[in-house]
Amino acid sequence: MFVVPTETGLGQRLAAIMAVMAAAVANHAASLRASASRLVPMLALVSWRLGRIALRLDRLVLRWQAGTLPRPRAPRPARPQPVAESPPRVHVPAGNGWLVRRVQPTVHAISHVEMFLADPQTQALVAAAPQAGRLLRPLCRMLAIPLPPWLRLPEIPARPRPVQKPPAPPPAPVGTPDRPLPPYIRAAVRAWKRRGE
Repeated sequence: MFVVPTETGLGQRLAAIMAVMAAAVANHAASLRASASRLVPMLALVSWRLGRIALRLDRLVLRWQAGTLPRPRAPRPARPQPVAESPPRVHVPAGNGWLVRRVQPTVHAISHVEMFLADPQTQALVAAAPQAGRLLRPLCRMLAIPLPPWLRLPEIPARPRPVQKPPAPPPAPVGTPDRPLPPYIRAAVRAWKRRGE
């Protein structure tokens, strides 16, 4: 049974939507288990992630209502991480609408998520706690829901290309005032002219 202990109205609404999606994922996984499909571990992870999204959003709503949201921090410089052997991970697909393509019954949750996003409280929450957007954007991607303008990330300006130096002009031909002949060649030319006189 997919149960997410939520305490706020927004959290309860999202938990109900996630319950419908998780049930569809669980039924699909059960139908694949007989054929020992490789998708079963991935679908179990998806079901767990759906519950985590609802639970974390509910906690954000509680902190928002209590006025205890943390202030945004300045980004820290990236530190090189030591390379360590990690256990094999279950690969979760990406791309727009990947969950709908693999578990088609989840398409019924699209309209419910769209209504949830249209709620002014949801927009106010994302405005006050941008980390809520980090939970809702993946949900929209997995269901192929276009992001509303208030949920989109600001576009990062493209880095200016380095100014390329103009190509150097080709060297002047040998024998011109800009590039006179070497002394030994001039001496050879004078000797040759004397012989011809």
